[in-house]
Amino acid sequence: MKEIMMMAVALATAATAFGQDDLVKQALKQKSNPAEAVKILTPALTSAETKDKAAAWGAMSEIQYQFYSIAYDAMVQNQFKTEKTPIDTVGMYNGVAESIKAAIKCDEFDMQPNEKGKIKPRYRSKNATRLAAVRNTLIDGGSHFYNVKDYAKAAQFWGAFVESGDAAMFEGKVQKDTLYYQIADYAALAAYLSKDYQKAISYATIALNDAKQKAEAMNIIVSSLKGTCKTKEDSVAYFNKLKEIREKNIDDQSVLFAINEYLSQPGRNAEKEAWCAEEVKKQPNDKFLWAFLGESQMNQQKYDEAVASFKKTMEIDPNFIEVEYNIGASLVLKATTMKDQLSGTTGRLTPADAEKVKAVYTEAQKYLEHVRSVDPDRKKVNWAYTLYQVYYGLGDATKTAEIEKLMGGE
Repeated sequence: MKEIMMMAVALATAATAFGQDDLVKQALKQKSNPAEAVKILTPALTSAETKDKAAAWGAMSEIQYQFYSIAYDAMVQNQFKTEKTPIDTVGMYNGVAESIKAAIKCDEFDMQPNEKGKIKPRYRSKNATRLAAVRNTLIDGGSHFYNVKDYAKAAQFWGAFVESGDAAMFEGKVQKDTLYYQIADYAALAAYLSKDYQKAISYATIALNDAKQKAEAMNIIVSSLKGTCKTKEDSVAYFNKLKEIREKNIDDQSVLFAINEYLSQPGRNAEKEAWCAEEVKKQPNDKFLWAFLGESQMNQQKYDEAVASFKKTMEIDPNFIEVEYNIGASLVLKATTMKDQLSGTTGRLTPADAEKVKAVYTEAQKYLEHVRSVDPDRKKVNWAYTLYQVYYGLGDATKTAEIEKLMGGE
């Protein structure tokens, strides 16, 4: 009786295993109806009783490809028809994506050693040849979903294009060329817009390898890092990461501007000054570093130091009008502070002290009037009130009235 029971169990197990593997054959017979074939085959993919997983996943790749093949054939036939057959383009995009995904899974099993320890792939060449030819359909899928503002789906398709570029089965059949890195940049942007910041960073890091994509990719990385900030600790980690990135990409302006934005938060002027002071030693010809250093000094009422830093900027870029304005503004603040300090409790200046203050206002006048001549419509900087302070401080009633009239018309 015991032997009979054991035999029955063995037969039942064999029948079940055979049943799972037999689903592959059943599904392939139905591949002209891929939706039905997928339903038939799906249980075999995850069942522990399926002996030939490579065959199962290979069949799934072949069946998913049918969604593309059927749609493509209909598109070709529509060129010769008056009444066009509706095309399921989304189904076509999904079919290619799922076919590639299944083929990569198939390859994992297909490349495993057999019972003799040898690797004899049965599906790699066929899958790779078939799918390399249609892999660019993933780009079309990404474009479709991006245009309808489904950024998560766009990132999924463009990301699949990028990630499949590293699939072993495509070795020698696909290239990591300019298009590859461009799509990596697209995938990063779409992931960022869908707030999947880690994916955005991952794809943008790939895009960094292409000179044409580097600037935008770095900007996406910086923006994504900022997007991950939820707590004070996150902000500190964000700043440290920015500094780490800058060490490897010292010429990238987006990283520098992100660091400046972080250090421009209230209460960070001393930290900003110290950081900029160290960085200008490494990059003495970076006009923005000198400008940021000047801003930090100006905000700490270190007006002479600020003017010196701003002048360094102007030596590098004489047309940096915003910085020239800051020189004038720093001198006005210096003159106002001097006047308050020298007048003391009496509120009056001695003739000698009045001359000292006047000299600073006069220097500020030179810069601010030049700014006015270059930017008369105040499109870059609003110099009006600061120049008004100069004329008022110098006691020039005519020019003070002129600026008052100008500001009054706003």
